Amino acid sequence: MRFGSFTFQPQKPKGFDFHVLRLKPETGIRLTPVADMYSNIAVFADNVAVRNHPDWISQSPLGPAKMGNNNYNIYWDVVCATQPEHREEELRYIAEVDGHSSGICLNNQYFADHGHCICPRCNALWKKSGLGWLEWRRKEVTNYIGQIREVVKKELILSVQPDPVTSYERYGVDFDDLAKYADAFNVVMFSKNYATPWYWETLTRNFKKLLKKPFYISLYVFGPGDNPKDVPTVPELLTVTVRCARAGADGFLYLTDGESQMLDFQKAAVENIEVRERLKTYGGTPVKEVLDYFESWSKIN
Repeated sequence: MRFGSFTFQPQKPKGFDFHVLRLKPETGIRLTPVADMYSNIAVFADNVAVRNHPDWISQSPLGPAKMGNNNYNIYWDVVCATQPEHREEELRYIAEVDGHSSGICLNNQYFADHGHCICPRCNALWKKSGLGWLEWRRKEVTNYIGQIREVVKKELILSVQPDPVTSYERYGVDFDDLAKYADAFNVVMFSKNYATPWYWETLTRNFKKLLKKPFYISLYVFGPGDNPKDVPTVPELLTVTVRCARAGADGFLYLTDGESQMLDFQKAAVENIEVRERLKTYGGTPVKEVLDYFESWSKIN
């Protein structure tokens, strides 16, 4: 089992096996890659690209994939997944970043959601393919991931939404297709609370059954500009980690803005002795491995 930090700042908190930098988040801003950090890149979710090219935005019968369209759970602007200039630029960018990083971790490398995209280009490509619409979308996503795999020479981690059942219909994602190219998956389970860990454990069991490569679970600790009252509690985070570990997760990524928020979380994890003692009763080797890892944070100074 591996544990990683997942930060918006180019910082490497102590006490982790590896570090992931949100190099290009959905806002479209781009940081400088760090040689001993993985680079996380949002591919089609890109506010900057849509601001510069409004006609690139993904379309659907319920409106565009734009911030504020409450028909979808989308909190950024999403480029059409077949937009050729964006696809080519992202391939070049990913290849360049790969040469200056420990590896690549992608997200939003698929269609925006169900009903996307119905722009004239997508309609023309779909009709030319002779495939059903859902199968055409799947082929578009898979073929592009294949192109990305050709330019990524280091480890490639593909993030997926926490939807084990309808990712094909919603995003054009087929887990078996992507497993041919991914070294690992990252199931993004971000939430502002984990008060009901049973749901997250159940999702983990589902993904353990479906994914043919190792997978990480991403958990939300503290994001940019957050109020401490509005983020998950440390007991919730400790508990959900243990519950997902015993369900088969191969590792965890903890998201914070930067190093200071991560250190606060680690210190609080060590201080929550009563919670960690209770979690020992959850049983099994994975649980012990997680709790031993939390205990190792007591040596951070």
